[in-house]
Parts: sequence; C-alpha cells; structure tokens
Amino acid sequence: MPTRWYPVEEADDSLLTTASLYLTRSVDVPYPAEETWAALTDDSGPAHWTKGVKRLTWTSPRPFGVGTTREVETLGGFVLRERFYRWDEGHRKTFTVVASTRNMFRHLVEDYVVESTPDGSRLTWQWAGELNRPWSYLKPVLKRVVLEPTARSHIDGLPAHMAANR
Repeated sequence: MPTRWYPVEEADDSLLTTASLYLTRSVDVPYPAEETWAALTDDSGPAHWTKGVKRLTWTSPRPFGVGTTREVETLGGFVLRERFYRWDEGHRKTFTVVASTRNMFRHLVEDYVVESTPDGSRLTWQWAGELNRPWSYLKPVLKRVVLEPTARSHIDGLPAHMAANR
C-alpha cells in the first residue's frame, strides 16, 4: 500500500519567534567549525547519534544549498519531508517541513548555526512547530516525553559522536 503524505504548510524564520512549541539548545564542540558542519551534513547525519531518528536520506544531490530536500524517518515510523530555505555553507542551514506521513504538524522549522570559538565550535539549534488537532491537545506531554529528550540526544550527542569517529 502506498504511503500517505499529509501536507505541512511551509514556514519561515518568523515561526522561530511565534510558535507555541519552541525548543532551543546549544552545545560547545571541541572540534573546528568545519568538522562540526561536516558531521551535520554527512550522508546519514544525525541518524548516527540522535535517539528517535531511524534514518535520514538526502533526496537532493550534492552540493547542497537552498532548495535541498531530505527525508527523516523516526523510530515511531513516521517520516518528515524537509526543504531547506537557507543554506549558508559551513555556517547555517534552516529547513521547513513540507509533508509528513502523520497529520501532526501544521508548521515546523528547524535552524542550525555553527560558529567558531577559541576552543572549537558551538552549535546552536532551534526548533519551532505548530501542531494540528488532536495533537495540539497533547503538546505538554509530547514536549516533555518525546521532543525534549530527542533534542537533548540530537544536540548534546554531537560531540560524543564526533569524538568516536575521529
């Protein structure tokens, strides 16, 4: 049976300041910004170290840039289609989700910024979303039980992943 895709309304940076569901995390990475960026844009990317992410597939050819697409499959079995509307090579990338195999999100944006520091680099991540009903009624539980733990492993797990692969 073919997979059913639900459209997700595209969003932009304004969602990062207006969303009812917002997460942000930063982590200092003891490696140069170039290496941090390379880990984030690896063929499997965060699927290597993020709990809850089963598979990440880039659906656009390299070199990546504005318009690049990818699909992310979660352990729960649902898939998100993402389209990057910002790609500042080596520094910043931002995407909006355009479709999902669950009718969960009305809008979703994720933003990654990599900056050089005296001791390596810093990754700052933002996630902003608006949920469809009935999911919106479960927002506090979803945030505490699913989204926040996934965010911790996604961002905080990057330095350990990089250390293990040096």
